[in-house]
Amino acid sequence: MRPDRGDVRLGRGGLMGRIDTPWNLPDRTVLRADLADREIRATDFLLMAVLPFRTVEVAGLPVNELAMAALVGLSLFRPARGGARLHEVVVLALGALLALLLYSGQANDVDWARRVGHVVVLAGLVWALGTGRVSLRSAGAGLGAGLVAVIALALAGIGGDTYPGRLTGFLGDPNAGAFFIAVLGVLAVVFADDRWKVRVALAVPLLAGLVLCFSRTGLLAGAFAIFWLFAGRRLGAAGGAAVAAALVWLVDNIPEDLVLYGPFSDRSGSDSLRERIIAQERVELADAPWYGNGPGTARVEVRDLEFFFHNSYLAVRQEGGWIALLLVLGLVAFAFLVVSRHSRAGDLAAAGAQAALIGAAVMAITLGEVLLDTPTAIAVGFALGQSLRPPPEAVADA
Repeated sequence: MRPDRGDVRLGRGGLMGRIDTPWNLPDRTVLRADLADREIRATDFLLMAVLPFRTVEVAGLPVNELAMAALVGLSLFRPARGGARLHEVVVLALGALLALLLYSGQANDVDWARRVGHVVVLAGLVWALGTGRVSLRSAGAGLGAGLVAVIALALAGIGGDTYPGRLTGFLGDPNAGAFFIAVLGVLAVVFADDRWKVRVALAVPLLAGLVLCFSRTGLLAGAFAIFWLFAGRRLGAAGGAAVAAALVWLVDNIPEDLVLYGPFSDRSGSDSLRERIIAQERVELADAPWYGNGPGTARVEVRDLEFFFHNSYLAVRQEGGWIALLLVLGLVAFAFLVVSRHSRAGDLAAAGAQAALIGAAVMAITLGEVLLDTPTAIAVGFALGQSLRPPPEAVADA
């Protein structure tokens, strides 16, 4: 096989061996890209490992956001895996969403720059991961290392304790922490390594961290992810999509006596506050124009106190209207379906990407910053990136 330019060094004695460094990038050819992805890429690993440190800031900017921007910037200089390009549906959805949010920000005369910049980074992550410019194995290993680190530091009392009795630390908030662990954790487990003993060793602390967050929706998201990995993925594309939608609907329609059962019986006060917040969210939406009230406006006041939206579906409508919500959900659904064949054929990584998307859809019911947040974009990117690989049945037939 002819060596690709940049992978070898020529000397007087002829052709020397390929230079391996932790900075190697995915190659334009599929074969070389697969070989490169068997090793851990230092850049992808380290930048992804920073992501769970939600509360750390540099010059007023979240360090994890800066890390993701750096990863997207690095990917600009990398070749796509086998010349891959994003599907037209993905390009259209991302382009239309950005254009709509920009228009909404201008029309509503709000300070939109930072929020739209955040969505630009999310779009960049979908592009970088979805075209194979980022090593999925390295990214998964980095996510696992970062999550285990923040869980361990929180248990050691490092990083803050904003909710006594619940896991916080550098995750900052137990519900947001559960969102990060449920969505990014499943990606870490299935992508970091193919060996089951490694997967189990990584899954145990992540499950413990999820339980210690003491988030009802987070526990349901984790349970549904596990269900999908072992059973749901065996369904067809239509059946799988229907089951996923039913799981999300179920979370929003659990009887109150079950929601406040046992160890969660003392949550009636916080649930009442959440209901008042959502009621005010609907008041905000009632007078919103078709393009929403603008990026960064998903906040309400209850008794002279400001709260973020507690429902991400309503938050996206607040920022960009129904069209923005349909674009986001369409993107998530496309990413879910594009790996259905892989998932049914026994590709556990593809099933894990689907499980992460289900987890995000579940968490979006009780948390405002989900559908337009980094873990969801990463789950979409992982699904698109995994779809570039042939499903197991195709490999077996080759």
